[in-house]
Amino acid sequence: SFNRNKIVKMNDGVPLFTGFEAFLTKLQILSEGHPVNSFYGYVMNWLFQNQTEVDNYATQVENGTAPGDVKFRDLNNDGVINAEDRTYIGNPFPEWTFSMNNNFNYKNIDLQIFLQGVAGNDIYNANRIWQEGMSVPQNQIAKVKDRWTGEGTSNSIPRAIYGDPNQNARHSTRFVEDGSYLRIKNVTLGYTLPKEVTQKFHTDMLRIYLSCQNLYTFTKYHGYNVDYAGGTFTPGYNFCSFPSARSVMFGLHFTF
Repeated sequence: SFNRNKIVKMNDGVPLFTGFEAFLTKLQILSEGHPVNSFYGYVMNWLFQNQTEVDNYATQVENGTAPGDVKFRDLNNDGVINAEDRTYIGNPFPEWTFSMNNNFNYKNIDLQIFLQGVAGNDIYNANRIWQEGMSVPQNQIAKVKDRWTGEGTSNSIPRAIYGDPNQNARHSTRFVEDGSYLRIKNVTLGYTLPKEVTQKFHTDMLRIYLSCQNLYTFTKYHGYNVDYAGGTFTPGYNFCSFPSARSVMFGLHFTF
């Protein structure tokens, strides 16, 4: 199925900010000409590598920006990074939703494969705000070992600094990821014993099968669960979602 949505008209054309709030700014917006609950924030422009770059760039946070901090784009070219430099940074709704069910049979062997996925949507991986924030004394994911520690060491993971004076974790493209995926949702392999064998067990049919759910997911998303919807008021916002469990089942199917 294909889906594309766009807000056509709002009262007086005034946008409405919605969704999760951080640094006193909302994450999503309802605005004419754009999809419902679009992600709205700053555009990450890599990292400052030295003090000269900081001095020659637009002011982000007075006396709070240093080498190793995130560099945000000055979209209106006024020399100051503020709320006026926010823009549309993602669409939480998939344009394509698809699935395919396959059934194969060869003699007494049967194989069923169910594929499912979406494409064309973005996910705001809010888990990374805390897992990669490095602004408070708490456990972080292993990825932060590759953080900026000096000129040229990293251009994507900022320095570790208590309190985050540059607001590196503000809503931005830093945490927006491609939400497209293809999942092998279910695979079942079965074998039906021949009649001459089942008669020995006094049954009309005896089938042995092995089934696996959520076998594998092909995706570029780095979060726990790529198909987590985020709820009615924050679609595409992924925080504290549990991974989809993989289960393997063995069974017998018989009739008398």
